[in-house]
Amino acid sequence: MIPFRYLIQHIGVGGEEFDLRKFDAAFAALEELNMFARQRGADILLENIPNELSSAERLVLFEELTHIGLNYVFDTGHANMDTGVEAAFHLMRPRIRSTHVHDNDGKTDQHLFPLESKGGTVDWKRTMELFREPAGQFPLVLELKEQPEIANPMENILRAFDRLEEA
Repeated sequence: MIPFRYLIQHIGVGGEEFDLRKFDAAFAALEELNMFARQRGADILLENIPNELSSAERLVLFEELTHIGLNYVFDTGHANMDTGVEAAFHLMRPRIRSTHVHDNDGKTDQHLFPLESKGGTVDWKRTMELFREPAGQFPLVLELKEQPEIANPMENILRAFDRLEEA
């Protein structure tokens, strides 16, 4: 057994097109998975990902149509590629329970170190202000891709957390 609090679930894959039948299929699967997870003390969180099924707007629509009651993991990089971090955050805010924190150029899903990598376009000062707004905080989870040019990534990770705290 591996204890964990949250199980992150995507609806669809990157770039997938919207279709209400896919919402129906997701609902049927998630309803069963949710019952299984809750019996084991875990919550399923839906993640905003870059496709037409799981944008912030579509996750809110999915909840309105299904009333399944799932919460969200807010992905900064994915939001940056869509409507922007602030707009997506405000839509998802009431149900955010965790985060995936990373940067990108606004076009490709690069999973760059926040405030450490060249080419990132997330406004980290504003993002951290948004993260401090809700009552009760949620974890900041870095979701990064390995970058071969970074010899000691742990140093960069620690520095990134320090800089995020300062933002």
